[in-house]
Parts: sequence; C-alpha cells; structure tokens
Amino acid sequence: MLRRSFFRSALIGAILLAAPQVMAQGLVEGFRLCPGDFALCAASTCTPTGEMIAVNTASGTALFPEAMCTCPIFPGPSLADVMGGNMQGSCDPPTLVNGKPTDDGIWSWYLPTGNIPQEINNWNTGKEKSEAPIQVCSSGDFANCFSFACVRAGKVKGNVEVATCFCPINESVQGTSAGPPFTTPAGQCNQDICSQSSHHPPVGAPFPPGQAGQCFQL
Repeated sequence: MLRRSFFRSALIGAILLAAPQVMAQGLVEGFRLCPGDFALCAASTCTPTGEMIAVNTASGTALFPEAMCTCPIFPGPSLADVMGGNMQGSCDPPTLVNGKPTDDGIWSWYLPTGNIPQEINNWNTGKEKSEAPIQVCSSGDFANCFSFACVRAGKVKGNVEVATCFCPINESVQGTSAGPPFTTPAGQCNQDICSQSSHHPPVGAPFPPGQAGQCFQL
C-alpha cells in the first residue's frame, strides 16, 4: 500500500510538473488554482502539426515541435502554472491561440481525476470507458499540454464539450528536449499507445526510468 501511494504521488507530481521552468527556477509561485472552465488533456492522444510552438523557459522562450490535441472541457477551479506553458502570468483566457485571435480561448490545466472521456472510446462518459489510469512508457514521444492555449471546438457525441489544444512534443520539465520514459493516462494502460506515439503522441510527462509498463489507478 505504501509503495502504491508513493508511485501515485510521484506520477501525479510528474504530470503537474510538466511546465518547463518549474524545475529550472523553482517558481512555485507560478502555480495557482484558476477559476473557470479548462481543457483536461491528460488522457488525450495528439497529432503532430509539422509546425513549431514557443514555450516559456527560465531564460525566455524555446521552440519545440507542435502537436494538436482534442481535449474534453471540465469545470474549474484547477491547477495552472501561469508562468509556464505559453501562459502570460494570469488565469485570463487566451485571446490568441495558434497565432489566431479568438474569443473562445481556454487553457489546458490539470485536476487529478480517475475518469476522463477519451477519443479512443468514442468519448463515452461511462465510468469504465472513461477510466484514465496512469501508465509508464519506456519508448516513444509525448506531448506536454499543461498550461498551453486551446480554443473551444464545440461538442462531440452530443454532450462532451471539447477544445483543440496546441502543445509541445517531448518537452522536459526544464524546458529542454526530453525523451522516454514518460507517464501518460492515455490508452487505459494499453502499451500500444507508447509504440504508436511517433504518429499520435499521448499527453504525458517525463518520469524517472525503471517503471516502464506499469499501470497505476488514481
């Protein structure tokens, strides 16, 4: 039980720390609970756009390959890093997303939950179909969506409101390039998510080696 609790805390921490300068600068003050709706991308899989995206770092910004992710929208409040991602220091909705002005901007933030509607299950909101246990991938690419800008994209399957989010691929918590291993709640512990990630990177965060293939339920 203690071991499971340790890994649960570590895995949640890995996801929450997927903002580039938190480890580089220790900017704990950038973390805050922000009100309002937010996109929860944790269990999403994404598609590379072939473009680059600017990421906040301790010394300015850095460019990373970009992925586009479809993420369900949840009610807040939720945890944000207003100094990380591509946020601009406040919880205010983004007015510029992927280089385009918008009145429908929304941020991708994080709130621990064990159930997230997912595209792989046709956005089913049932308890079993929306389960989002966290697994560890030893290979592949991941997208980090924590504190990045999104735009509302309507509803899918009649009742699941979603957003289109633009996120960096293989960005470490230091704002530098990172590879596997990484954690992800995508795929419901199916390791195929890891092997297919060069074309459809799941949302995740770097994680220390040694636990590849393991799966943890929140």
